[in-house]
This record gives sequence, C-alpha cells and structure tokens, in this order.
Amino acid sequence: MSKSANAGELRTAVYVMRTKRGRDSEGYPIEVNENVFGKDVPLMVKWVNAHGSDAYIAMQMQVREPATLTCRYSPLITNDCLIYKGSDSEPYEIESIDNVMERNAWLEIKVKRREAAR
Repeated sequence: MSKSANAGELRTAVYVMRTKRGRDSEGYPIEVNENVFGKDVPLMVKWVNAHGSDAYIAMQMQVREPATLTCRYSPLITNDCLIYKGSDSEPYEIESIDNVMERNAWLEIKVKRREAAR
C-alpha cells in the first residue's frame, strides 16, 4: 500500500465527522455529528478499495467494504471519527490510523463500513 500520494491522487472528497453527545432543552440525550474541519469542508484523500488477497482476508474476517485512505496529516482525525465518502449516507468507521514514519506529513487510514450492533 502506498505510504504517500501525489497531490493529483487526492481526488476523493470525504467528510470526517465526530459524534457530539449532549442533552436537548427537555433533558433527553441527543447525538449530533459535526465535521471536524468545519461545516461542509471536505478532506481530499486517495481512496483505495481492498482487492486481491486483501479482499479475501476481509471476507474471512467478515469486514464490510474495507478501504485504505491516504491523506495529509491532521491531528483532528482520531479513531472515534466517522468517514462519509462524498454524499454517501452510510458512514465508514476507522479501524486504524498510521502517522506514516511519525513525520506528521501523511496519514494512512484503514476504514470499513459501519454496522449495527448484533
């Protein structure tokens, strides 16, 4: 997998959302997704879906739609964030984040489709 990308390869717009939990005016718990980069600000990434032997391993582990994202480093992206690809309504959850060679230049993020609890 690539550990960096050329600027022209960062073509896919994703939205990095964090769930904020709180209470409404009547005291009921609410959850609101907020973009970590600001309202309607996308993060441009290189999106690579799993294929070949990676796809077979993912099927054995029952992982839905795994992918690898490469993007410029940002400390705002954490494991508790959700990733929305373009205008897709179903989020991806982050499995792991790799700060490539600890240089704070690139992040490699492994994602999979979010599933409801069993």
